[in-house]
Amino acid sequence: MAYKKSKQSAFTIVELLVVIVVIGILAAITIVTYANISQKATVASIQSDLSNAQTQLKLFQTDNTAFPNSVTDCPVPSTGSLCLKVSSGNTISSYSANNSANPQTYSLSVMHGSTIYTVTSTTVPTTLASAPLSPVADWLAMAQGDHYGNVYDLIGKQWATVARVGPKTIYDPGTNHVYDVPDNYLGINPRSDGKSGSEAEFENTGTNYITNSYFNTDSNSDGLADSWGETNKATSGATTYTLSNSSIYGKAQRAQYTGQAGDSNSGFDLRSFSSASFVATDPVTESIFIKGACTGCTVKLWAVSYPDYATVVMSSAIALTNQWQRVSVSGVVPAGDTNMYLYIQVRAVDTADVLDISLSAAQVEKAAYTTSYIPTTAAIATRNADSTTIPTTNWNADTGASVVVAGDNPCRASGGCAGGYWRVSSGSNNLRTYAGYTSSYLTEDYNASTYYDSRGITAGYHTRAGRWDNGNTIRSYVDGVAGARTDVYTTLSPFAGTAMLGAYNSSNYFNSNIQRFTFYSSALSDADIMTASNAVKDGP
Repeated sequence: MAYKKSKQSAFTIVELLVVIVVIGILAAITIVTYANISQKATVASIQSDLSNAQTQLKLFQTDNTAFPNSVTDCPVPSTGSLCLKVSSGNTISSYSANNSANPQTYSLSVMHGSTIYTVTSTTVPTTLASAPLSPVADWLAMAQGDHYGNVYDLIGKQWATVARVGPKTIYDPGTNHVYDVPDNYLGINPRSDGKSGSEAEFENTGTNYITNSYFNTDSNSDGLADSWGETNKATSGATTYTLSNSSIYGKAQRAQYTGQAGDSNSGFDLRSFSSASFVATDPVTESIFIKGACTGCTVKLWAVSYPDYATVVMSSAIALTNQWQRVSVSGVVPAGDTNMYLYIQVRAVDTADVLDISLSAAQVEKAAYTTSYIPTTAAIATRNADSTTIPTTNWNADTGASVVVAGDNPCRASGGCAGGYWRVSSGSNNLRTYAGYTSSYLTEDYNASTYYDSRGITAGYHTRAGRWDNGNTIRSYVDGVAGARTDVYTTLSPFAGTAMLGAYNSSNYFNSNIQRFTFYSSALSDADIMTASNAVKDGP
């Protein structure tokens, strides 16, 4: 019997390759489809959170005649604040409210990874867009917690690096409260001119040389905080001193007195000694938060030098209100004196005059202007600089432009400090944009040699811009309007890998607020600078 030889079938290499390609295509389609579905789910989650937030904010405004001061005061919000909940994976990246406007307004942003949507009192949720004209970096101040956060690049989808440790606070005039800022974060407030978005606070180093500055302990139970004492007493009766938890920060020192029979133009002082060695010509600034009333009498803040007890500077009479306010005095230490006292002077007390004041967050610093409050207990405390760096990927040293939206420099009046926005260093070459040493100029400084263009600038929020182009004139702009210098720019060496944001150099920091910093790798025209300035000047 004859048998046929069986023939086994098999796939050819071509057939296998076709199958592999088809599987790859299907896998790619599946991955892309999943990514699209996942992104759509993220967007839907953010939009849902923002829509729910709009409802809660409107209800809050109806009940309280104002939008909340904070929406991240969790789990139990204080008076005037709200605890907004968002979906898992989402975070509230920024919130600001303007209750002095008519109508009142707010701006709220929620982010998930690199996806950010924002909503206002009059808009639907919309994606947070980068600046126009294709910048290579667009850094925006964003909250990551209660009054702290960082700057975020809408192009590179990354946070800046903040290297700062030690006690730091930020004061929000909208809530009338001082907030702690964690290590390696920037202080974040709603934009101070009432426009949308947030601003990041950049500061130099600073030291508070007065101890127990927020009246935290009273070891002998006399009602006066440690390191504080009553002196120069000329009143007939006893002043009542108590420590209160109702304060702008920590505890408050309360002082109460009613004029007694025999009081006639009498008074007394509260004082604290600073733990520092001052020398002649040292700048000194003293500040304290105060509220209350003094019916018939006067209250002043004195800065008094030691050992001669010569008055360095003296404030005029403080116009007391029932709201916390910060008062300060600045001056220069006279020859022969080596230390400072902070005095709260009460004067012109007569029979039946009534005093009831509270004090908090006192500060004595070697500076020509007031900086953010640095809390101290039994020892002095130092705030390290907000050293913030950002990558310079795709930056061009040969040609480029920058646009900065920023507020006032507090040392503009004193002329005692540099006010830089950012700085890039490569060998001996520097490129920096900064508000100069005086109150009237904005300067762009390009240093292979030094080229600069100055523009007059007034107080308040402004959009500052600069343009450079190898072999062509440089330009500095304020609110889109160009300067008139004719210096020809010579190119820098290639940029280093990172730039400093908020710094004039490695030891001088801006000491003010930045809302946005945008960098372009080409020299924009005058018209394009105006376009970019107009697009970002009112917030994101």
